[in-house]
Amino acid sequence: MVQTSERETTSLWVVFDGPSPDAHLLQVLRRHGFSVEAMAVDSAFSALRARRSQWGSRKREPALVILDRLNASRGMELYQQFQRRTKIPILLIVDRESAPLWNRQDDGILVAPFSARRLLHRVRALIAETLEEGEDTIEVGPFRLNTARQVLQRGDSIYCLTPKQCRLLAILMRRAGHVVPRRDLIRWVWGAEAPVRSRTLDVHIRWLRRILEEDPAHPRYLETVRRVGYRFRVPQEA
Repeated sequence: MVQTSERETTSLWVVFDGPSPDAHLLQVLRRHGFSVEAMAVDSAFSALRARRSQWGSRKREPALVILDRLNASRGMELYQQFQRRTKIPILLIVDRESAPLWNRQDDGILVAPFSARRLLHRVRALIAETLEEGEDTIEVGPFRLNTARQVLQRGDSIYCLTPKQCRLLAILMRRAGHVVPRRDLIRWVWGAEAPVRSRTLDVHIRWLRRILEEDPAHPRYLETVRRVGYRFRVPQEA
């Protein structure tokens, strides 16, 4: 199940050909917690060029791009451009008539018509597959944090974090079992100029607990150490 943080949702692009996008497709995705930006195929080429220079700074790349029933030449061109320029996973939705032109055994191909359940399963699987082991991944107990994509995974659930939520959680997970002083957390996440007494840290901890904990009022993982700081703790039974 894909879930979201309170302030951000999983971002998807839906690229369509024709006068308007598939309203039912957008409705299904949005109803299940995704933030969807629909764009015509011509706009997608421009957006890819413009946003590529911004990703990693002011804007983050989408978790998945859905190419919805583009004709074979335009679909393949855009698919190849994304593959060359980014590591964003891509889901190609194709009509049954054009399906023989594609490799239908590819997990990135979805043949229409399909159920909402099948669509959501394929979307979630493609997003989860990008959370592979590597230098951008921190794994502690049942949690896997991809710091490049700012995504936290626990089992089948995926949570998209804000940049500061991700940075704060990464610091705590890398020091799992150890208390990290408030002063250090504020300095490392917000910079040396941030006021040490700022309540911003506590607000971000509350947001993270809503994601990590079954009962945020009685946390098992993100522990408060009074008058000192916080500790990321993994119970033995987890």
